[in-house]
Parts: sequence; structure tokens; C-alpha cells
Amino acid sequence: MSHLINAGWDPGRLNNKLYIDSGHKIINMNAICSGYERRNLEEEVGETINFLDVEVYQEEEFLGRYFVGGMAYKHHRGDLRWAASGIPKFEYEDHNYDEIIKMVTHLALSQFDVRDLHKKAAFRLGTGSPTEEYFENSEVLEKFAQIMRKPYKVRFLHPIFKGAEVEVVIPKMYFKPEGTASMISMAYGEDLSRKEEITRAFEKGHKIICINIGSSTTDVAMMLPDMTFDSSGFFGISVGTANALNQVRSQLYKDYGYDISKIKLDFLIRKYKKVSYKGNIIDLESISKRPMEDMLALLKTRFFDQLELRGIVPGEAGAVYFSGGGITFIEERLENFIPGVSTKLSMDPLFEDARGYFLETKINEILEERASTEIFDADEYDECLGVE
Repeated sequence: MSHLINAGWDPGRLNNKLYIDSGHKIINMNAICSGYERRNLEEEVGETINFLDVEVYQEEEFLGRYFVGGMAYKHHRGDLRWAASGIPKFEYEDHNYDEIIKMVTHLALSQFDVRDLHKKAAFRLGTGSPTEEYFENSEVLEKFAQIMRKPYKVRFLHPIFKGAEVEVVIPKMYFKPEGTASMISMAYGEDLSRKEEITRAFEKGHKIICINIGSSTTDVAMMLPDMTFDSSGFFGISVGTANALNQVRSQLYKDYGYDISKIKLDFLIRKYKKVSYKGNIIDLESISKRPMEDMLALLKTRFFDQLELRGIVPGEAGAVYFSGGGITFIEERLENFIPGVSTKLSMDPLFEDARGYFLETKINEILEERASTEIFDADEYDECLGVE
């Protein structure tokens, strides 16, 4: 088999994130619509991520023309499609190729090179789904992995790509629960060496709890001192930032007549404290404070309910690690989340899962080279990570 490119793909409800290495990260709206021939009077310039007008082929079958990400958000004609909450992320149905199109388009974009406009790229792809989906929809994940083993050709139609075509194939695809990916990412460097603070915690016999706060779900994983995950510590909570953002949207419309999409509001709150609308200065930080506090209060209640239900003593944790895009709204409120247990926040919360999936592919690459038959054999897994 030709050289496989290691990559991590994190499909969020609002944004998709792709991690190839520390210097190559892509984030784009999780949106898609049918493509069409637009009329432009002037040459469009900007980042290639903003011009994903593509034709996609599965083997020889033409799947269609699509606008992907920000291109779909800006130029759709009433057929904009987001990832739907409550539907498994990788659910594949005949003639519904949305998830496939978004994935292969971004993988193809990662390989775009103006010096080589006709490329073929094979990937070892790590990805995952919310914890409850992962354990309840294994057949969905396997079916999706099978369909992704076929070759896909992505033809970039916008002039900025100069007629580029990239063929993408994913012969190896690995799924993990979302919480484990961020835990692995926060615990290890890109050379798979364990970070010092992790070593110190485990030398004391402490567990580490990782909480990943997303748009529609929060995923929890617990790592034990022997570097394995506690099976009882895997669970998902149906709480995320989406409801809080919707409350803010309602308030903005009520007070200012400002009708704003959730994805745009999500961006504005992260980027700016205040915005101007029709002569009014709107304090987004102030308006979003109460909804986010309510979200966090509900999250804490359900989190501790789950710990009690599973017989987990929170005080046994040496640290609680937070990741996921949701923490950017509530960072200052997460200290002392578990009383007496130190809190560590991700330095790159939006990409923590994607990086974790990427590291998983590197681990699997090592195991494959050793002709291992058990991909996640505990002893070999630990050896790959430098654990004695």
C-alpha cells in the first residue's frame, strides 16, 4: 500500500476540524448545499477554504456539485444543510452523501498544491463520535468506514484552484469516543511522549477526568494511572452550548430586532465582546453570561448525577481536564468544577479532539508496522506511548 497520510477529523455540529500536523489545521462550517454556476463580475480572491465549489465522484459515479462550508453558508439558494442534532454523525443513507462530501472535500483541500494540480492521496484517518453514539451505533460507524474505502475524486471548480483535482481514498479509518481523543491529545506530545504533569498525577495514583464540551453534547472519559480508560467513566451528557446560544439569539431579536444565525453568533462571541447593529452597541459578553451560566449549572448537575450512578468518587481524581469549543465561553467559571481537584484547560480547545484522533492514527501506524493483530492491545499501546 502506498504511503498513508495520518489525519484527524473532528465533525462538530457547527464546525468541522481537520488536523494533519501541528502546522496544518483546517476549520470550516459544517454546512453544505447544492452547487451551481454563479455570475461574477470581478475576480474573487481570499483563502481557498472560502471557495469550496466542488464536483465529487465516487469511483466513476458522479455524486454531484456542491458548495461546502462557508461557501454554502454564503451562496446557498434555500437548501443549506447543517448536521442535524439527534442524528448519528456518520449515518449513511443511499443518495445522501453530505457527510462524505464534506469529509473528502476537506481532505482534498489539505493536499491542494498549485504546483501539482492532479494528485492522489491515501489517508489513515482517525475520527470519532459522541460517546453515546459511539457505543450505540457501531453498525453505523462500520458501514461508513466501508463506504469510505472507495476512491473519491474531488474537482475544485473555483478559478482560485486553477482546475485542481485530488483523488482521496481512506483504506484505514478508526473511530473513538470524543472524550478519549481530547484526553489523549492533552496527555501526549506529537512524538507520543507523555507530558510531565500527567506523569506526576499518575505517580500519585490519581485518575484524570476529561470533560469535552461541545455544541450539543458533553463527553466524559476517565484515564487510570495505568494509562487505560475506566469503562465506567465513559458517558455522554446531552448538554452543550447550542441551547445557550439559541437563548442569546432570542434575546438579540427581542431587544434589537437582530436575527442572527447560531454559527455567526458562536463566532462573534468568541471573537468580539461587543458588536454594532443599526447604531446600537450590543454587549454580547453580558447578554450571553446568564445563558452560559445556566448551561454550566445544568452540566454540573448531570455530571455529578452520572458519577453517583456509576459509583465514581470525584475526589479520587488528580485533575479534571476541559476541552472542546464550549469551554471558550465559560473558561473563568470552570475553576473548582470538582471541589478540591485542580482544573486544566485546553490550550487549543477547538482542535483538541482532531489532534487526539491524529495521534491515534500515529499509534495505529506503529502497531501496524509491528503486524499487530490487536490494534488496541494494552501492553503494545502503552509501549507506543512510552509507558513503562
